[in-house]
Amino acid sequence: MAKPIDYKITLYPAHKEGSFVVTKFEMFGKSYPEKSIIAAGMDDLVDQVTHFAMEHGEGCRASVKCLARRKPPGFKATTEHLVFNLSEKPLGTASAA
Repeated sequence: MAKPIDYKITLYPAHKEGSFVVTKFEMFGKSYPEKSIIAAGMDDLVDQVTHFAMEHGEGCRASVKCLARRKPPGFKATTEHLVFNLSEKPLGTASAA
């Protein structure tokens, strides 16, 4: 059984533009949905992140921060491309908004 580890999830707005996933980050004055979880293993982590993103319901990219001293094996490969609920936008129209 994997050891339970604390994580922090942040959901950033994202959409699909052609074959690219576009994520919009704002540095100041903007808050994004966040949640702290405890997961035992990568499968449990992905399940909890997926559940949180589906509850959010909007197109998003999930950023997962491991709060333990050492990241578990496979953490980066598992968490670097977590995108959910993407909507398609025509090329060049998303950056104007």
